[in-house]
Amino acid sequence: MKRLMPTLNLNPKWVNLLFWVGLGLMLAGLSASAISGTWSPVVLGLVGGGLFLAVVWLGLSALNAPDTNSPWWGKRSVQVGTNALLTTFAVLVIFGGINFLAVRLPGQIDFTENQQFSLAPQTKQVMKSLKQPVKVRVFSNQPSPQQQSLLEMYQRQNPDRFSFERIDPQAQPGVAQKYNVSAMGEVILETGDRTKTLEGELTEPNLTPAIDALMRDRKTNAYIVQGHGEAPLNGGQGNLDSAVTELKKRNINVTVLNLIEQKTIPEDADVVIIAGPKRPFLEPETKLLTEYLNKGKSLLLLLDPGVKTGLDPLLKNWGIQLDDRIVVDASGSGQFLGLGPAIPLVTQYGDHPITKDFAQGPSFFPLVQAVTVKPPSADEQSTTLLSTNPQSWAEGDPKQEDLQFNPARDRQGPLSIGVAITRNAKTSASDPKPAPTKGAAAKPTPSPSPSPEAKLQSKLVVIGDSDFATSGPFSKGLNGDVLLNSVTWLTGDQNDPSLSIRPKETKDRRLELTPQTWRILSFIGVGLLPIAAFGSATFLWWKRR
Repeated sequence: MKRLMPTLNLNPKWVNLLFWVGLGLMLAGLSASAISGTWSPVVLGLVGGGLFLAVVWLGLSALNAPDTNSPWWGKRSVQVGTNALLTTFAVLVIFGGINFLAVRLPGQIDFTENQQFSLAPQTKQVMKSLKQPVKVRVFSNQPSPQQQSLLEMYQRQNPDRFSFERIDPQAQPGVAQKYNVSAMGEVILETGDRTKTLEGELTEPNLTPAIDALMRDRKTNAYIVQGHGEAPLNGGQGNLDSAVTELKKRNINVTVLNLIEQKTIPEDADVVIIAGPKRPFLEPETKLLTEYLNKGKSLLLLLDPGVKTGLDPLLKNWGIQLDDRIVVDASGSGQFLGLGPAIPLVTQYGDHPITKDFAQGPSFFPLVQAVTVKPPSADEQSTTLLSTNPQSWAEGDPKQEDLQFNPARDRQGPLSIGVAITRNAKTSASDPKPAPTKGAAAKPTPSPSPSPEAKLQSKLVVIGDSDFATSGPFSKGLNGDVLLNSVTWLTGDQNDPSLSIRPKETKDRRLELTPQTWRILSFIGVGLLPIAAFGSATFLWWKRR
C-alpha cells in the first residue's frame, strides 16, 4: 500500500511542541477570561492562536507519519493529541456557555454570616417603593470597589429611579461647593429639591434608612417618657442608646418627656414610648396618657414583670391583662445562643405589618411576662405579635432552684408576650370662626356646614419586657427589628416600606497574628509547600523512569 500524501521528515518532538504551545495559549486565554470576566481582544487572540497551532500540529502530524503500513490517524500520538484538542474545545464551549448564562441570567449565592453581599429585605422594599428618582453622589478622589459594588446592588433593585456617581471634589470644586461638601468621602443623597448628608460610612445599615428618611415628607416625633425609673436614653446600665441612634437614622426625632414637669403631651407627638418603668405613674399621668390615646394617637409600652406601673386603668380600658409572672422556656432552644430558661427564645410571630417578614427568625426577651388581650370589639383589631413555644410557661415561683412546671400555680404555654391593637377614635372637625377685626364692620359669617366626624386610628403596642430594647440585646437577632418596626408602625401606616428586617452591621472576623506566627505561616506557604510539591513530582518522575 502506497502513501498518497508527501511525507515530511520533521523531528516529532518539534511537531509535538506545537501542540503543547497551542494548548498552553488556549489555557492562558481561558484563565484570563475567567479572571477578567470578559472576552477581550487579548483573550480571543490567545485562544485563536492556540487553536491555529493545534490545527498546524494536526496537519504536520499527518504529513510526518513515517509508517506507511498504518494510517497517520491511527498513531497513538495523534490520537492522544486529538483527544486533548477535543477536550480543550469542549472546555471552551462549556466556559462560553457559562459566561453566556451568567450575563443573561445574573445571580449569586451569599454564604457569609450576615449576608454582607446581599441586600436586606428592608432595603429591597425601600428601593422598590421609590416614588421619585434618588441620586447618590460620593465625593472622593479614590474609587472604592466595596462602595461601587454596594451602589450597583442598590441600582439593580430600581434602575429607573436610583443612580449614583463619584465626584472628585478637587477636580470639580464647584460641585463640592454647591452641596456644601467640606470633607473627603462625604456622601450626598438628592431627590427633587431635597438633599441629605449621609451620616457615617457608606454602608447598607446607614444608606437604607437615609434613603427612607429622604423620601418622607416630614420628620416624625417620638417622645420617651422619663421620671419613673425607665431605661435611660444614654449612659448608665441598660440604656436605650442603640435604639435612639437607629430611630434618628430613620428621621425620627427623639425627645425626653416628663409628664409631671410638662403636665401635657405635645401636640406634635406621633408616638409616646414608655420603656421599663420601676415606679408607678400617678393618676393624673395615667389620665393624660389615656386622653392622648383617645385623640387617635399612638403609645408603645414595654412593661417588665413584678412592677406596679399604675397604668392599670389604661390597660383595662384596652382589654389588656399583664400576667406579672416570669415566662420560663424549658425547650432548650435558647442554649444554642447561650440563653438560660428565663430568657425565652421567640420564633413564632403574628400576621401583622410589624412582624410580617420575620418568618422564624430568633428574638429573645429576658425576664418577660405574658400579655393577654380580651376579644376585640367592633371598632377594635388586636393581633398577637410574639408567642413563646409550647414548652414554656408562666412561673408562679421563680425562686425555686429547679424550675418545674406545676399545673396548680403555673400557666402553660405557648404564651403571648406582645400585642398590637388599633381602635377607631372619633374627633369632630370644624373650622373656628375668625374674630372680627377691631374697628371694622362686622360682616355676617355663614354658619359652618356640619362636617362628618373624621375617623382616626388609635394604636397601642404592649410588650411584656423592656430589656430586649436596651443596647446589649438590641443588636441580637431580631430584637432591634421588633422595636423599630413597632415605632414605625405606630407613627406611619401598615404599608410603610421600612417595615421589614433591617440591614445588619458587618462583623469584623479578621485574624490577628503575631509577627512570629506570620513568619512561620509565610515560610510554610511560600517555601515548604512548593518544595514539597516539587519533591513529590520529582520522586514520581524518578520512579517511572
